[in-house]
Amino acid sequence: AQACTLTCPANIVVKADSTKEGATVNFPPAAISGDCGAVTYSRVSGSFFRIGSHSVVITSATGQKCSFTITVTDNEPPVLSLVTLSSKKLWPPSNKMKKVGVYYTAKDNAEEVNTTLSVSSNDDSGIRDWEVVNNHLLRLKAARLPNGEARVYTITVKSSDMSGNTTTRITSIVVSKTMVSQDVVVN
Repeated sequence: AQACTLTCPANIVVKADSTKEGATVNFPPAAISGDCGAVTYSRVSGSFFRIGSHSVVITSATGQKCSFTITVTDNEPPVLSLVTLSSKKLWPPSNKMKKVGVYYTAKDNAEEVNTTLSVSSNDDSGIRDWEVVNNHLLRLKAARLPNGEARVYTITVKSSDMSGNTTTRITSIVVSKTMVSQDVVVN
């Protein structure tokens, strides 16, 4: 009888299935020559593989082994909901710090989501007239610009997953009696 030889398929890289934390992966069988007897796979073709790298070991009844790697990548950005604020504007302009709640949700197909909140304003004096208390609460100064024009605070929420995919939403709040701002998404 001819000695058993197993040749594994090449390593495979696939994207995660949409909205899933992995992918169902079909792969070709090992090339078999000689007298190998029954051949078993540590994971069968058509199995679900989570995001990350996984070894598939193929073993013959006579003890020969080969292995290959299946890597499932996450190429989907996190889903970041519309960003809403507890107030649509800061009024009256009392020059006092006002609390503003920032409401949103962030989720990803499998991984942890890290979210950051940042603020800027159209005041070019260099004075920082806001405080980020946490990722859902700000303190903003209810004051117009020194020239009397409306002060606009731009609030940016950035959500990233462990694979480096990001989604950013930008909204604003105005110190004005009549102006109201809009939410924008940036991928």
